[in-house]
Amino acid sequence: MIKILTLSTAFLLLYSTLNAQIKSQSAVKSALPKGIAFKGKVNQAIQFQDNTGSYLTFSTQTGEQPQKGDDQFKQAHLYGYLYQNKGNGQHTPIWQLHDFIADCDLDIKAQIIPGSLTVTDLDKNGKAEVWIAYRLSCSGDISPSELKVVMQEQKLKFVKYGIGKIKIGKALQPDGGEVISDQFKKAPVSFKQYADKLWNKYLVETN
Repeated sequence: MIKILTLSTAFLLLYSTLNAQIKSQSAVKSALPKGIAFKGKVNQAIQFQDNTGSYLTFSTQTGEQPQKGDDQFKQAHLYGYLYQNKGNGQHTPIWQLHDFIADCDLDIKAQIIPGSLTVTDLDKNGKAEVWIAYRLSCSGDISPSELKVVMQEQKLKFVKYGIGKIKIGKALQPDGGEVISDQFKKAPVSFKQYADKLWNKYLVETN
């Protein structure tokens, strides 16, 4: 059983106890507890408890930045973090997700999809799965972004990666929609089904 907990008055979180899936709300962009190291700006945070302990997971992104050593190019980074709460204000890092676009002199994007950070226990083993989805692109025209759906259960990690689709107005463009790599094919069925659900949910990007 997994329990979601309130982090502080600075964060808006949903309190709930569920056997399979935890529903969460986006966190207010504010400071995290002292001693937690991260890069970028926080866009969502969830604190939860499973059979292995109490945890804080959150996502951040830097937005567009000049590239060090060459102002002609831009870079953009995004991150996901999981920290375990050891008590007395102590938090131990468990894992960090980092992805980015660099060497880009066109329109750049490294964007976590709003609300995509979720916590589940689909295999009902008492260990939480953390999910996050995001888009990456460096493009000078209107073209679909790379799309990734990532799940981590402690050190276990699966990724589904490919090219999304883009909708301009009411017109869905023909390009994109390809899955390039899907590690969930080797994952438990419940993980694969949920990854497919998220992929379809986030496949189309509106321009």
